[in-house]
Amino acid sequence: MSQAQLPSLVRLRWRMVRSERVRVGLLFLAALVPGVLCGAVIAGQLVPRAGSFNATVLAPTAFLGFAVLALVAPLAAGGGNELFPPEQLVTYPVTPMTDFLASLLVAPLNLAWMSQFVLLFGITSYITVGHAELGLALVTTLVYVAMVTVAGQMVAWLLIGARQTRAGRRVVWAITGVIGITAIVIVRAHLGYVVLDHAPTTPVVSTVLSGADRHYSHWMSGTVALAGILLGCLWCGQRACAWALRRPGDRTRFKESRSHARRPAARSPLATLVRIDRANVWRAAPLRRGLMVLVVLPGVVAAGAALQWESVVLVPALVAAGAGLLYGVNMFCLDAGGATWLASMPHRPRLAITAKTIVLAETIGGSCLIAAVAGSARATGAPTLANLTAVAGCLLSCTAMVLATCLQLSVDRPNRADLRGRRDTPAPPAAMAVYSVRLATASTLVGLLFSLAAHQNAWQACILLTAGLVALSGLSIARSVRQWDDPGTRARVVAAVANG
Repeated sequence: MSQAQLPSLVRLRWRMVRSERVRVGLLFLAALVPGVLCGAVIAGQLVPRAGSFNATVLAPTAFLGFAVLALVAPLAAGGGNELFPPEQLVTYPVTPMTDFLASLLVAPLNLAWMSQFVLLFGITSYITVGHAELGLALVTTLVYVAMVTVAGQMVAWLLIGARQTRAGRRVVWAITGVIGITAIVIVRAHLGYVVLDHAPTTPVVSTVLSGADRHYSHWMSGTVALAGILLGCLWCGQRACAWALRRPGDRTRFKESRSHARRPAARSPLATLVRIDRANVWRAAPLRRGLMVLVVLPGVVAAGAALQWESVVLVPALVAAGAGLLYGVNMFCLDAGGATWLASMPHRPRLAITAKTIVLAETIGGSCLIAAVAGSARATGAPTLANLTAVAGCLLSCTAMVLATCLQLSVDRPNRADLRGRRDTPAPPAAMAVYSVRLATASTLVGLLFSLAAHQNAWQACILLTAGLVALSGLSIARSVRQWDDPGTRARVVAAVANG
């Protein structure tokens, strides 16, 4: 039954993509993936070798990094990915296997997953230069990628099931704390190289090299072992999904009423709307988790890696794109079903979009600032004026650019998204994939420009670049605000957000 259900659900989801531009973007991305993989393989063959440097020593670390990403990505999102929100399919006999396969289907839409996949193919090509058989090595890499991705989704569904009870949530938090403390101890004790030297992915790299050297027996045994683990994870993943879906929770998905301390009245209607939007951000479980991940994870990684200042410049660029994807690409979804009621309030229409712009700017800018400060705490060397100017300029420019892009997308392509479930997203998976590529590409290019300026010690160029990008973003924001002044535009956005 799962084989018949999944294609039907995919076709239905495709028909629900209303924007022709999003459809074209998805088809373009799908057609681009094979070409990018081939390009990575060719680049790995053509890149010149650096003297006595042995890339094979670092290959297990790259394979381990992909495994960590495949496990962390669904956990950071609150569990397995979704092709449809669960309440939309509650009346249909969708099997757990279909749910699990759908989560696997959506997993590659993550830009970080895809970029690491391409990087892994390039590394495999690089370490097999001069060997007889590249195809067998790539087959092993492909089986490994599938295995760790399925394992990540299996663990994600186990997490969903465990978090249905208070005891399970405590166990999850305890395990998370133990992992975090262990990572801190390893970094502080300078044991990172020792751990990486004993990485469990070393046999995988050995199998890859065996295939390239035409040692067929060793390659076959290693690849079959990976395939066996893959099939085992598929079997266990289906049962983990079924277990998670049938477990009754000890709490509702959201509380209908709460007791709040009395707060003083806001000074103005704009302050009241800003307060409402801030509360809407914090009442949504996926937004709370996303903010915690954005604030903590990049800064901790940057601090633990002790990056150079030219690399610290890139931290705000990467965080800004992620912060915009939290809800900014559809920021009016904060109102959800209450959008019609809020639109009927006796305040000037521009106040609504101004309040949401302020809150989104706080979200993006605050996340970038915390991550940049954490990354700067252990940056190597003393910062120069160019370094500090580049970090500040990248933070302001990327915040302004992502804010302008999100405001434009929110006005042009609104979607209904209640953001009540822990795996809810502000837009459908296909649209989120296109938005992530758009935001990440632009912010990364800006970060690279500032990093280059810092490397050249050109603080004047950082100031000029910041002024130009912020000015262009301001013009885009002003255009979107003027577009909101049109009653027809407001009616279309409110109707889409409130009713779908």
